[in-house]
Amino acid sequence: MKKKWVLFASSMVLVLGACTNDDAGDGEENSQNGNESNVEAQESDEQIVVETSAGNVTEQELVDKLKDMYGDQVLQEIVLTTIMNNKAEELGVTEEEVDDEIESIKELMGVESDEEFYNAMEMQGVSGEEELRERVQHHIVLQKLAGDEGEPDEDALREEYERGEEVKARHILVEDQETADELYERLIDGEDFSELAETYSEDPGSREDGGNLGFFRRGTMTPPFEEAAFSLDTDEISEPVSSDFGFHIIQVTDRNEFEDDFEEVEDQLRNTLNQRMMQRMGQLQQEVIDEVEINVIDSRFEGLFDQ
Repeated sequence: MKKKWVLFASSMVLVLGACTNDDAGDGEENSQNGNESNVEAQESDEQIVVETSAGNVTEQELVDKLKDMYGDQVLQEIVLTTIMNNKAEELGVTEEEVDDEIESIKELMGVESDEEFYNAMEMQGVSGEEELRERVQHHIVLQKLAGDEGEPDEDALREEYERGEEVKARHILVEDQETADELYERLIDGEDFSELAETYSEDPGSREDGGNLGFFRRGTMTPPFEEAAFSLDTDEISEPVSSDFGFHIIQVTDRNEFEDDFEEVEDQLRNTLNQRMMQRMGQLQQEVIDEVEINVIDSRFEGLFDQ
């Protein structure tokens, strides 16, 4: 992830009590002391960070400006970090695991010193060791949730190779899970796929053709759809598959084998499996966030975490 985090520290404004002169004797002195106390109280209420001949800048003004400019982004990052740190504790992620993962990254990059390593990390938008450790811990959490054990091995790659270079499929796309489940049951009971697609599918590009999408290769469909389609046997119908577009019911009707040998497409297959894993991690992250109750107190950020 190459997105830079905007970091800033905000402090609460100290409210200092006004001093009073208990030794004052007459009314004029009391009045003067009272006015001086009011001035002191006003100045103390707002911590001054910059003084100019044109006027002062207070800490509260600085904090408010930073909130207005960067608040959404920073608050989202802080909340996400808090949630993922909590999940890491639940899963028992250890400092040793983080250390091992960082060492693996160093070996992969082939760096010769920590200085070289952190300079390279800075170019990727990681500001230092603390931020790197947070990101690595975050990644380990998602790996654990996804059941990921690292790079796909040769068995996984050969299994993907056996699924062919491209598949021919048709689908029914609907907005909600309930409708998708109902249509799936009707298909399992023997109703005609094309007729249901023409009646219910919300994909205008394929609906009139009974949901037919023709042949497609890896990398041309949204990852959840692609993973399901290439996992199906010919004529098999999938259970509803969720994507950013809605819920799909997919049937593979034909497939073409690879013309190239396994060794020639091994890297392509590895990229495919890694992309699917990243997609799955993204979905899992959202699920972790959705499990947490988030109550935004500051009205400036109202709705920030609404779906």
